[in-house]
Amino acid sequence: MELRLTAIVLRKKEIGETDRLYTFFTREMGKVQAKAIGVRKPAAKLAAALETLTLSDVTVVRGRGIGKVAGAIAEESFMALRGEYETLSTGLDTASVFDRLVGLEQPDERLFFMLSEYLSLLDGLVHEGKMPLTPLLTEAFFIRLFDELGYRIEADACAASGGPLSSGNRCFFSPEMGGIVTEEHAGSHSVRIGENAVKLIRLILGNRLPSILKVRVGGSDLAELTRIRKLFLAHIIG
Repeated sequence: MELRLTAIVLRKKEIGETDRLYTFFTREMGKVQAKAIGVRKPAAKLAAALETLTLSDVTVVRGRGIGKVAGAIAEESFMALRGEYETLSTGLDTASVFDRLVGLEQPDERLFFMLSEYLSLLDGLVHEGKMPLTPLLTEAFFIRLFDELGYRIEADACAASGGPLSSGNRCFFSPEMGGIVTEEHAGSHSVRIGENAVKLIRLILGNRLPSILKVRVGGSDLAELTRIRKLFLAHIIG
């Protein structure tokens, strides 16, 4: 069976002397894996279209066992991104986390377009010399990704009681409760969160990524968001 897929390359792993195992996130089938035979040979033509973080049209042939890559044409290589080491490293790390969170062959076009948009925006930030916005874009992407996967951070009301989060009161982020809680409901794994960070989470959940890049965010608020995201990710992954 021959499959023609619009795919973002998430990961590649060397196997044998000249082959690689690729992990793709595709528009049509979600996450899939396929082997490319001889792709590490000097004369291999497919290698460039199968670089990590490339958006390609990929042909996979399946019989028994894992599929084999029969062809690949790069549609978007995000070349500006590849020329900036720190931003590229951020993109690769994000793709790695995405890979860990998403199961095999669970089609989700919204996830595909979300990841594609993130890479395009990341590439644009490098092209425009706006690399300092990379952390904000990445944290916003993760919060929206969690939401899309069913792990929405509750920031509109207390995640424990459903009561209001009143301005001026101390609030905490509870990974077990899945969101912001008032001080009386804070547990041993809860961390303090400022009012601005709570507002930022609400803003991210209510707007698309390009809109978030127009928001001015203080360094301490962004650092708080990063700490909360890492804590929540550790809880989700277990």
